[in-house]
Amino acid sequence: MAQSLIQRLRLQNPSKAQRTVGRVTRLFTTRAAAFDADVSKINVYTAYTVYKGRGAMSLKLIKPTWERISTGSGIRVSREGTVLLEFAQSKGERVYDWDNKGTFAMNAVECGDILEAIETSTERSFFHDPNRMGSAQGAVTKTLKFSPARDSGYFFSLYVNDKSAGGVVTSRYDTAISNAELRVIQQVLQFAIPRILGFDEMFAGAPEVKDSTFAATDYDPPPPPPPPF
Repeated sequence: MAQSLIQRLRLQNPSKAQRTVGRVTRLFTTRAAAFDADVSKINVYTAYTVYKGRGAMSLKLIKPTWERISTGSGIRVSREGTVLLEFAQSKGERVYDWDNKGTFAMNAVECGDILEAIETSTERSFFHDPNRMGSAQGAVTKTLKFSPARDSGYFFSLYVNDKSAGGVVTSRYDTAISNAELRVIQQVLQFAIPRILGFDEMFAGAPEVKDSTFAATDYDPPPPPPPPF
């Protein structure tokens, strides 16, 4: 099977922490703790962005972070990932003010709530306080509204109230989503939910060798099953 560019680049660097069983190699990386400070990272950036006359909205995936468990025999999620929504207001024809963007990070349950709203054609509203339980609680609050349009499609609306400068500054971002764009967002959310929870890493790990009499490097995978005809 042909390897991707990222896999080839990773395998060319022998300093990376790898676990190999036969022909299967997995690379373990973490953002929370640097187990190998010399490991060079390969960053992959992707997003789905909707551009409209009044503003734009970009949808990005933030991976979960990992940490080693106390026994050192594995890793676990230390912080779940999110689906990050970024909003920018229009500054003119095909020009958007991303320098003053508004952001809203949705967790897995909120993503599921959006999917439920799409299926039932209903409205949803989410409230975030980025400084909740901290000394600056209430200084900045965010409300995301997801509501069906009158004819077809949906609206994403983000309201940001900022009291940190003394007064109250309210910013509003609106993006209309067509039915086709909504279908893309729906597919991305369905793809994202198990991955921001880390389930993809669990199933993508190296296979377990149960027979302790054989070394991992001696493992020979069985032949493929015969065709069904």
